[in-house]
Amino acid sequence: MRLARIHRDERGLLGKLALLWLLVAALLVVLGYDAVRIGITRFRVAEAAQNAAFEAATTLQQTRGDRKAALDAAVRAVLDEGLEAERLRDFVIDPETDAVTVTVTDKAPTLLVGRIWFLRSFAKARSTETSPSSGL
Repeated sequence: MRLARIHRDERGLLGKLALLWLLVAALLVVLGYDAVRIGITRFRVAEAAQNAAFEAATTLQQTRGDRKAALDAAVRAVLDEGLEAERLRDFVIDPETDAVTVTVTDKAPTLLVGRIWFLRSFAKARSTETSPSSGL
């Protein structure tokens, strides 16, 4: 009689544990997806910044110092990476060396990380690249 009462008290425990494990697994899948999206976004932003700086420096050299053409080349390079032109945050040409410094930012499209206030900074990607000019 006593053994039957012990088993009766544990009924449903396995179902609750299974549900808990499914919730934890779902959370891990979502966090894994977000981590992949963040990694891809950071790679794209770094690639866009590097290409924009290189293209701007090359254009600056080819046009013999045309700064507007260099900026346009940087914007085109950012657009070619699939980012919006507004993601090009900073564009600086060193007056002494004609080195071009470009900063590109973006926010990763995440399911969970971008919605939690203390994790939002992880969803943001920012990259600054400098490309030296070969001299005019």
